[in-house]
Amino acid sequence: MIKVSEYFDGRVKSLGQELTGQRFTVGIIEPGEYTFGTQTLEIMEIIYGEMDVVHPDGRHDSYRKGQSFQVPRDTKFTVTAKQPVTYLCLYQ
Repeated sequence: MIKVSEYFDGRVKSLGQELTGQRFTVGIIEPGEYTFGTQTLEIMEIIYGEMDVVHPDGRHDSYRKGQSFQVPRDTKFTVTAKQPVTYLCLYQ
């Protein structure tokens, strides 16, 4: 079953599913700054666009189409999108 989620007054939307035991979401982030919390290790891959990320350790990086990054479980990270961004998130 596909799970539909909305965050930040609908400015971030995702579709979630599980396939062969792997939970994942595909989503869209509208321009803006957002802080997310994690419950598991997350691997974020940028499908389209570019965003700046402040990692839990305070490190700042930019990621664009085809790049990915990991976020540890039980932490928070902040993303800033200047244009719409699509992503794939794998939950470990």
